Amino acid sequence: MELVKKVNNGGILSYDEAYQLFEKMVTNQLSEAQIASILISMKNRKETSHEIAAAANVLMEKMVKFEHKFKNTIDTCGTGGDGKSTINISTAVAINLASMGHPVIKHGNVAQSGKVGSADILELLHIPCRLEKTEAEKYFVDNQFVFLFAPFYHPILKNVAKIRKEIMTSTIFNFLGPLMNPGNPDYQIIGISKREMLKTYTDAAFMLGKKNIVIYSSDDGFDEISTSDITKAYVIENGRIDYFFVDPAEFFKPFPLPVVEDKEEAVNLFMEGIKGENDEITKILALNTAVALFIMDKRDIKEHYIKAYDNIKSGNAYRKIQQLRGENE
Repeated sequence: MELVKKVNNGGILSYDEAYQLFEKMVTNQLSEAQIASILISMKNRKETSHEIAAAANVLMEKMVKFEHKFKNTIDTCGTGGDGKSTINISTAVAINLASMGHPVIKHGNVAQSGKVGSADILELLHIPCRLEKTEAEKYFVDNQFVFLFAPFYHPILKNVAKIRKEIMTSTIFNFLGPLMNPGNPDYQIIGISKREMLKTYTDAAFMLGKKNIVIYSSDDGFDEISTSDITKAYVIENGRIDYFFVDPAEFFKPFPLPVVEDKEEAVNLFMEGIKGENDEITKILALNTAVALFIMDKRDIKEHYIKAYDNIKSGNAYRKIQQLRGENE
């Protein structure tokens, strides 16, 4: 096939060409060897915004949609893949946001490179995270928070799951999750692990018509708002792309993000932060929450940082976990 040859020879695909290729890829019209070669070739020369947008559109057209009537919903799903094995910040931020009254539709999966992914940490916390569509829709109505387990909403991806696992490296598919939330949230914050892909990824999101979204990556290689280095963030709103920087030194004395050794430590540190018992982790969560609050009302991030920090210290975030577990019934 000419498009396979083009990619493997270093060629860059147009949007239409990429759409055709990924359509064939996920509908079993290419061999495993062809798929593997395409994914590796794209990774080696770096995926383009047209290719990312086309692949995401192919999958969105085939996904199971999550139905709801809520307004001002938000997702905190990032690409993951920074290999840093930090605590699951995006999930803690999602819970903190929900405890502040913001409806959260969290999209995610099990860990891809770290010790604990979003689904992993929620299971360890005994919060439902593998709900089928009907159950998830009811849970969202009851709790104004829901986790959409990616494999349930993108079943077509099972056709490439074996190949992705066997080639043992990240590919274009690792970029796609945050771009195809089945609940179509009104706002998003997306952390990107590969800083060199930040603008490319933002351009892809723009092509897909995304709006009210912040996409960021830190200078020290995290897919979070870093507490130890500058984070660059792009904003898509009002039909245009802008950018800003977050310097942790403007909020507190910078410190390194903690690395976890195993699931037990991941849960313990997660809960210490959510309960406000570990001040450094609470600051991490508050800073990342502040960026989410910013995209919703465009007010000063420092103001939102204080609000998010105080919310955790008040016990609201921990009480939300209790509610999500069903302990308040």
